[in-house]
Amino acid sequence: MAAVGDSITAGDSIDLAGGVPGPQSWVSYAVGSEIEFVGGWAGWGANTAGMANAIAQPLDADVLVILAGTNDAGWTPHRQIGNNLSLIASTAGVDAVVLSSVPPNDLAPGNTEELNAYLERFAAHQDWVWVDAAAGLRDGDRYAEGMSYDGVHPTEQGARVRGEAIAPAVLDALGEE
Repeated sequence: MAAVGDSITAGDSIDLAGGVPGPQSWVSYAVGSEIEFVGGWAGWGANTAGMANAIAQPLDADVLVILAGTNDAGWTPHRQIGNNLSLIASTAGVDAVVLSSVPPNDLAPGNTEELNAYLERFAAHQDWVWVDAAAGLRDGDRYAEGMSYDGVHPTEQGARVRGEAIAPAVLDALGEE
């Protein structure tokens, strides 16, 4: 598995690109005996256009997990987000793609609900696997208690909830679940 994302994916990783996620990255909790993490790209503050520009070459993985759009919500038209997601997947060159929901944003409630509805439809249109990995983090349109330390980024517990939700989607994309 490879991953592309923003600070939600990067967390406190020292070398995510090299395959070493930190405990505040959901990636740490998606890997296990059936899923190996080979790296990818994630950057704090990255929007989907920035992610698309950052992926310069194919990634050597069987599944690509994209968690993107948090920094676009409320600013970037959904169609442009979709174009950027398509470019990320195309450049990464990984056939099986899992698209994850973005988490709540307590500073801009409501923006992520609309974006997630679009992302779910977009994933279906692309024949990608959709996972609402943020479901366990939410209480309405905000983070549930203990799931975020600042209303935007998940705590280690929140990262675990997200990673454990993404793992079955990765196996589904591989045809193993």
